[in-house]
Amino acid sequence: MDMDDLGVAVGYDGSPSAWEALRWGAAEAAGRRVPLTVCHAWDWPHHEWPGELVPLELVRRPARRLVKAAAAWAKRHHPGIPVNTLTDRGSPSAFLTDLSAGAALIVVGSRGHGALHGMAVGSVSGHVASRAHCPVIVMRGDPQERGAREVLVGFDGSPASRAALGFAATEAHRLGSPVHAVIAHREREREADTLELRIRAQGLAWDELIDRQRVHPGLQASVELADEPARRALLEAARKACLLVVGARGLGEARGLLLGSVSQAMVHHAPCPVAVVH
Repeated sequence: MDMDDLGVAVGYDGSPSAWEALRWGAAEAAGRRVPLTVCHAWDWPHHEWPGELVPLELVRRPARRLVKAAAAWAKRHHPGIPVNTLTDRGSPSAFLTDLSAGAALIVVGSRGHGALHGMAVGSVSGHVASRAHCPVIVMRGDPQERGAREVLVGFDGSPASRAALGFAATEAHRLGSPVHAVIAHREREREADTLELRIRAQGLAWDELIDRQRVHPGLQASVELADEPARRALLEAARKACLLVVGARGLGEARGLLLGSVSQAMVHHAPCPVAVVH
């Protein structure tokens, strides 16, 4: 297959969280009219040497069966989209991060079979959300269970937040949901100190949303100035959201950071799926 045209790539290991990622990813691919690629990679057990104690085919065969079963489900429920499968030996995190260079979107579960039960987010999803070259959706919570419809986006006027707002508007259109932008003040800064900056960001947000409404007539949009730090404001608003969208880094984040502190907190603690836009 063409590695530059993966469409929507889903990391799949058969876990309940990966199953939610498959459902979301298949719907994304159908809505975007792009291929769906179901991906799986495995690490060799630390106590074994590859190819000696365990023949490669004994590991490769169940991996291929796993992704083929997932692909068959996607084809049944979304018959109009091309569905591909990819398997590889090695780190799942590195595998998905490398594939992100040729994908429109990566969708991963928050915890796979290898994650510890008490972890807020699995090592694979955290790594991919930090390092991917394309937007990443990490499946968290169950919006259907809560009846949540709103697509929420954090906005501060930075280039990353503008990209996040555009992504959120497109997702809201696909889902038939309203989009709601929240502009909060930065951590450890008083609300009064950033009011002027936030009012300016509010104007930028409306400019972006009005442009999106021209592309997607009927898109419902709103902008809120929150009188609290971004982390707290977004976690509170996310209770009513079916998707939370954040930029990888906002204003004031160190340039060397792979993922900003607010974005990282959302990936680990949000009650709904989180999209990180790079």
